[in-house]
Amino acid sequence: MRLIKAILIFIVSVFQLNAYLHAQQLFYSADVEKMISLEKTQGYEKVMFKENVLTQDYDQVYLRANWQIDPTIYYIRGELVYYIHPLSSDLNTLYFELSDSLQFNWFIFHGDTSFNFERPGGDLIALHLNAPFNANIDSVTLNYEGAPPSSGFGSFNQSTHLNDSIIWTLSEPYGSSDWFPGKRSLTDKLDSLDVFIKTPMKYHAGTAGILVSETPISGTDEKMIHWRHRYPIANYLIGVAITNYAVINEIALLHSGDSVKIINYIYPEDSAIYAANPPVAIPFLQLYSDYFGDYPFKEEKYGHAQFNWGGGMEHQTMSFVYGLEYYELVAHELAHQWFGNKVTCGSWQDIWLNEGFATYLSGLCYEQLAPQYWTLFKQGRQASAFTDSTGSVFCEDTSDVSRIFSGSLTYSKGAYLLHMLRWKLGDEIFFKGVYEYINDTTLCYGFARTDDLVQHLEAASGQQLDEFFNDWFYGKGYPIYHLKWAKLPDNKINIAIHQTQNNPTVSYFEMPVPLLLKNALHDTLVVIQNDANDLTYTIGPLSFIPDSIFFDPDLWLLAKKDTPQYDPMLSQLVAIYPNPASDAITIIFHGDQEVVEEITLFDLTGKKMISLNTAAASFYDPVTIDISNLSGGYYLVNLRTNKQQYVQRMVKF
Repeated sequence: MRLIKAILIFIVSVFQLNAYLHAQQLFYSADVEKMISLEKTQGYEKVMFKENVLTQDYDQVYLRANWQIDPTIYYIRGELVYYIHPLSSDLNTLYFELSDSLQFNWFIFHGDTSFNFERPGGDLIALHLNAPFNANIDSVTLNYEGAPPSSGFGSFNQSTHLNDSIIWTLSEPYGSSDWFPGKRSLTDKLDSLDVFIKTPMKYHAGTAGILVSETPISGTDEKMIHWRHRYPIANYLIGVAITNYAVINEIALLHSGDSVKIINYIYPEDSAIYAANPPVAIPFLQLYSDYFGDYPFKEEKYGHAQFNWGGGMEHQTMSFVYGLEYYELVAHELAHQWFGNKVTCGSWQDIWLNEGFATYLSGLCYEQLAPQYWTLFKQGRQASAFTDSTGSVFCEDTSDVSRIFSGSLTYSKGAYLLHMLRWKLGDEIFFKGVYEYINDTTLCYGFARTDDLVQHLEAASGQQLDEFFNDWFYGKGYPIYHLKWAKLPDNKINIAIHQTQNNPTVSYFEMPVPLLLKNALHDTLVVIQNDANDLTYTIGPLSFIPDSIFFDPDLWLLAKKDTPQYDPMLSQLVAIYPNPASDAITIIFHGDQEVVEEITLFDLTGKKMISLNTAAASFYDPVTIDISNLSGGYYLVNLRTNKQQYVQRMVKF
């Protein structure tokens, strides 16, 4: 019964969502490019950042953070307890990164506050330990305060909305040390986290994890807010947003029978509009959970905190977003909870594993929940991908931030690579392979490379995907298709396919090509496995006679095409003209998936007069042969294909 109820709620949510979409701002055009541009700016600092070697002699295990933040005052006070695992047997100095703009007061180690510390510059604290560090795990308490500097996008921000103040943090990529001491690293995640925030009574604070309590502090107009997080998390994904939020709680019932609590922190002036309309994120979360396994942090929550920065940031379990009315932004940031947070790309060369998936999953929401926009989404991603034929989805130059966060290659072509894999493998196998990848226990809450995805897709399909990834992942550009067709007897047709490539790194894009055959009353879709150029394919017998052909009507392929042309010459298997001829003959050949390997002219005594190796020649258009040096008389023209031989007589005069 619980599953039936969840499905009914899902159906109702989808119906309401479609009705509401006229008020939603679809996010697939200029706004997507804006989001990509902002992420590119974030990425610049990520790529250029080098971890400080002085912080690499220990692993972070646990953090208990106590912060005092009042949104009306640009200031922070903090007391942090770190549990640390030493990587060196003689660890006697601990280094933490903290902006030199902040005041460091003291630290406690083994209950003693008498130890010395230094501020050597370079945003570092050096804690000199005069007692031995425990071999397994030990703890240290840090106390600091100050007005944080602002770097990157503003790692610690104060602003206003309507008539009140807000403070939010945006540490992506490495701004965490601007507002709390720690270790800026992509390779060392905290295993767990507790956050305590002391703030005026009227405010709410959002961050990672589950809300444990909001407790009034006796004798004051303040309260203590406690959040608990029990999943691995990088320091830059620790964020807080504090203002007089209206809190809107929702429950997403998953079809597995579980549920996920969703907490939305919305500006009061926007909350009435949001509350009056269906929750936009719930159908997305249900959809992703159905395809890729339940929400990765379902034991805690998912949420949104509204902030003033244009765009969004996929903080773990609580995305910060400019507004929940942006359909594709909400879908994109939620998708990162699986592809980016649960499994993270292990190299900038494979950044598409984060951004290509998040882009495609936002399109999946259109397909499944708002199908009237699915074609527009595909057209938009195609148009974007077509703008760059000089690079590949594989990022060759990881020092070039513009290339890493290329909207054309990483986002759009990366998304279309997934779309074409889905077409090539079929829905069941494609989604099974992706499911196995994102739920691989050796990758979960860790890192992955493209080869990890390929291995799971090959295991699910039984196919070798080297050719596909050589063309579409490592290769550059896209194919352009040219088609001709003609009717044959017995309700059959011939279709000839010629492909050109706009970048020489790919000699041929082998793909299943979908074609729609139709007339005024009937239509049918046929799929041609097109693995070589300039072949003719005989289709039929059909139940009707088509009068037109449409290439890839559902936009499965990242390809351009001409309008298919009707050419009556394709109705002839072999033809030679003119015949008789004086200087040259033209040969037409349209055998079903046959390649002409050699053309030989014999005289009537059997003497070979002309021999042409035509294995690499194109018979998409007729082939012309010079016979001006032959004497007048009768000749036999022999066409040898990969399947059989054809002989026709000609006359030279």
